Amino acid sequence: MNINIETLVNAIYNYYNEYVYKKIIVEYQFTESGSYKFFVKYIMDSGEVVSTTKSPRPIDDEIEIVSKYFENTINTVERFNKFLIEIDNNKNFSENHFWDKGKEKDDLLAGAEIFFQWANDRMMSMIFEFEQENNLLPTQYDNDDELEYLSSWDSGVFTFHINDKNELEYKIVLTKDGVERVLEMSLKDYFIEGILEHHQITNTELSDEWKPWNTLIIKSPHNSIPYDKVDEFVSYILE
Repeated sequence: MNINIETLVNAIYNYYNEYVYKKIIVEYQFTESGSYKFFVKYIMDSGEVVSTTKSPRPIDDEIEIVSKYFENTINTVERFNKFLIEIDNNKNFSENHFWDKGKEKDDLLAGAEIFFQWANDRMMSMIFEFEQENNLLPTQYDNDDELEYLSSWDSGVFTFHINDKNELEYKIVLTKDGVERVLEMSLKDYFIEGILEHHQITNTELSDEWKPWNTLIIKSPHNSIPYDKVDEFVSYILE
């Protein structure tokens, strides 16, 4: 293992000393992007499990050792998304790291369930950038005589359809003061890839959790979509 695990174990052993314990359990939970959660629990002689109340910040450098190891192995056969260390009160330790497919699926599902918000945010950003560059935004001067851009739309409907060739077709309809217009705008490559990947993941790895679809419709309120009203603004359909 290309990691100085002893340095990490020493830091944890010396720092986490709130209780007289039988052993300490340290757990990292990683997402594929590299972000992680870090947990420390004491196992007492009685078998009771006690969570720590101490911030890990003072030993952040040592804790990051595992994060760097994750980055170096994520694209290899050694990849992992869970890393566990057990340390007893004599500083004897054991380590185990592995790829938890259940966690992988949970992470995919969590990301898929909020994908609509990312898509809506990116669309609002792309529309503003496109209309600004093409002089399609109304403007005015503020009280300091500085030019400011006004909104060109109050709401919109974004329709994304994946055809039989696995190509993305789309339509952007914007509404201002009750008047609709179709915006002819190219999508950024990263956005197209994001839609296609979302379609692929939800129709394969998450097929037992997600109904089949090839068309995503987002009714944008020109701000963030309320999470408690998703069904009013987001539709996945199979055409």
